[in-house]
Amino acid sequence: MDQLFRKSISGPNGGRGQGGDGPGVGSAARGPYGVPLLAAAGAVFGAMVLAVSAGGRDGGTTTTLFSGMVGGLYLLTGSVVHLRRPGRLGLRMVTVGIAWFAEDLQVSTEPVPHTAGLFLRSVASACLVHLLLAFPEGSLRAPVERALMGSLFLFVLVAVPAGVPFYQSVTPNLLFVANHGQLQDEVIDGVQVVVAVVVGLLLIRRWVVATPPARRVLAPVYGVGLVGTAASLAHPALSGEDAQLVNDVAHLATLGLPLAFLAGALRVRLGRTAVGDLLLALPQGPPEDLRDLLARALGDPTLRIAYPSPFTATTSPNAPHADSAAYPTSAAHSTSAAHSTSAAHSTSSAHATTSAHGASDDDADGYVDAEGMPVVLRLADVVTPVRRGTRVVAVLLHDPALRADRHVLRAVTAAAALELDNQRLAAEARARLAEVRASRVRIVAAADEQRRRIERDLHDGAQQQLVTTALLLRLARDRLGPAPPDPDLVALLGRVADGLDASLRDLRELARGIHPAVLTEAGLLPALRALAARGPYPVRVVDGPALPPLPARVAATAYFVAAEAVTNAAKHAQASVVHIHVRVTGGRLLVTVADDGVGGAEQRAGTGLLGLRDRVAALDGALAVHSAPGAGTSVHAELPLPVEPSGEAESLTPVDAPGHDEPSLPTSLPPEGP
Repeated sequence: MDQLFRKSISGPNGGRGQGGDGPGVGSAARGPYGVPLLAAAGAVFGAMVLAVSAGGRDGGTTTTLFSGMVGGLYLLTGSVVHLRRPGRLGLRMVTVGIAWFAEDLQVSTEPVPHTAGLFLRSVASACLVHLLLAFPEGSLRAPVERALMGSLFLFVLVAVPAGVPFYQSVTPNLLFVANHGQLQDEVIDGVQVVVAVVVGLLLIRRWVVATPPARRVLAPVYGVGLVGTAASLAHPALSGEDAQLVNDVAHLATLGLPLAFLAGALRVRLGRTAVGDLLLALPQGPPEDLRDLLARALGDPTLRIAYPSPFTATTSPNAPHADSAAYPTSAAHSTSAAHSTSAAHSTSSAHATTSAHGASDDDADGYVDAEGMPVVLRLADVVTPVRRGTRVVAVLLHDPALRADRHVLRAVTAAAALELDNQRLAAEARARLAEVRASRVRIVAAADEQRRRIERDLHDGAQQQLVTTALLLRLARDRLGPAPPDPDLVALLGRVADGLDASLRDLRELARGIHPAVLTEAGLLPALRALAARGPYPVRVVDGPALPPLPARVAATAYFVAAEAVTNAAKHAQASVVHIHVRVTGGRLLVTVADDGVGGAEQRAGTGLLGLRDRVAALDGALAVHSAPGAGTSVHAELPLPVEPSGEAESLTPVDAPGHDEPSLPTSLPPEGP
């Protein structure tokens, strides 16, 4: 970026450039006051440099004041950043300020400081490039960035000092041997152009792939940098008032860049305001708004909340301290931040130890969402645990850019911990309920399969044997011989054959009751019509368009509801007619069985419909009985279909039965009474 816009605003010995901090961070960042103390020492050093270099500047006092303001702003903003967010970022900003003053030595009219300044003539440029690439985390992320900075610091700290004896300027160079200054300037300018292009491409790529929270942090720095670079590049092509205007813009951009870096730290204060708003909103908003409240407070619309699964252990004796909520762990290395024993000691996923689970689809059951369903972790997710005491009550899955605001994360998680704990309990209850439902489905499926197996065994075994035996008896009776048979023997054989026929009919009826073959072979409506044909009194199935294909479990449940209702009507209702009404609407199969009997069914243990309640509930359906005295009994079942039926839903005429209506189904079932 053209030496931090400096060429357009300074004299011949005043080359400035972009950079970050120097090659080593040292130990100053380890203590809370190390960086401010270093900044104070840098301010003293800067004052001394300004004093010895004031006479060599173009513009005199104005340029001296400007240079002091730029270097001082880096020292001041770096200290503020470090106090608010301890880490490398503040130290790198302070280092840029010190390097800025160090470069000013080259404009001194005194030979000794001038010669020393020639050794450091490009160090601020390298430091500022380092700061740009490391912002906002404070460390380089990509191998290409580390390779670039290694090469740049090698050039600035080795190649540039090696050329000092061959550089001649107005002020005497104490190490001067021969004059090749023009060649050096051309080499330095060429390196700066290459570095500017590479850095520009890296920053553009970072902006393109950045998420909204990351762009909010980068926008001030990129905006000021873009304006300053444009002004610096345009200045040589202009003259007169236009050149002066562009020069002033470059001045303002140079002054604004350290303030733009500071804007990232100011987000912490803004985040604390958002935390205050969160505390006010939590008691008022419904539970489902919790994610939106947290996303708004953190400025991350991609944020998700996950809760420890009640079927997976999420605590350990080595669980990190509650403050580790501020230290996120990448989901690429851990699907369970609660298991990571180093989560409290690292703000970077690269330093987090691997948890008991790896980030894969197989481990998705480690956490559940608010509905109790398993959460699938994405590779880019950063996991921040939320704790109450030593218990992990939830984890936030958020954008990696929020790692730079761990103070905000800590404040938000602390503010929302109680509500998240309540949501965890609700999520656990939903997860257990989902497991119960799944267990019911498995039990019903196993029972249906057992019914089908028994029905096949009866049909292929006992029924066939009885049929064969009956045929043999009749054959034996027919072959008693030409002589007049014994009448008693003939009668006895006839009674045995009739008994076998009756047993065969009973066995067939039993097999149909266990699991009618017609249900599997022809579908629900034919099975219901077969049921109606066997009834001891008129049973009418409302006719209409064919039902859409139904899942086997749904069809079997609907059939057994109808069969049990018809059986109860025959036993207890004293009914003269029963109507079976089946239709599909709104993605649900509705089954209604209504009789015109005495009604007045009462709840009591042992009723067959009570056994069907679990079967219906296993499909997430509802079963209800309406039985007013003297108005007959209506049994209603609603069974959701896994996929919305396509085409025209079956529309049938409502059942014409006394006292029948179709109100909303209650969740409790009054069983059929006598």
